[in-house]
Amino acid sequence: MKKNVIVSLADANYFALLEELIDSIKKFQESESVAICILDAGLTEEQKKKISNKIDEIKSAEWDIKVPGYKVKDQEWLKSQVSRAFLPKYFPNYEKYLWIDCDAWVNDWDCIEHYFKACDNGRLGITQ
Repeated sequence: MKKNVIVSLADANYFALLEELIDSIKKFQESESVAICILDAGLTEEQKKKISNKIDEIKSAEWDIKVPGYKVKDQEWLKSQVSRAFLPKYFPNYEKYLWIDCDAWVNDWDCIEHYFKACDNGRLGITQ
């Protein structure tokens, strides 16, 4: 079983960027030992099917805290602002979690290793 996981979230509008992120991870041989999990905030069934063979899990994002409807206004992608604090709830079988926004990509695997190393001994590794 893979102990580390990279997680992202997207809706249908950001699907092309999500695909680029996934492909940028998969281009590294080292990615074989890391899971890729996706939080769905409005992907179509066709989009989910298209990436299903490249990722380990996909789950629907939820509002993990109470957020007034007038602040949300059908903007499901805003779940990313909340759900990343609850990643072990969605994907409980991993030791270390790395959140990467879907509009980013991985150019050098060393950065992935640095983030997972930063989380040794129960610590949090984070950057802006």
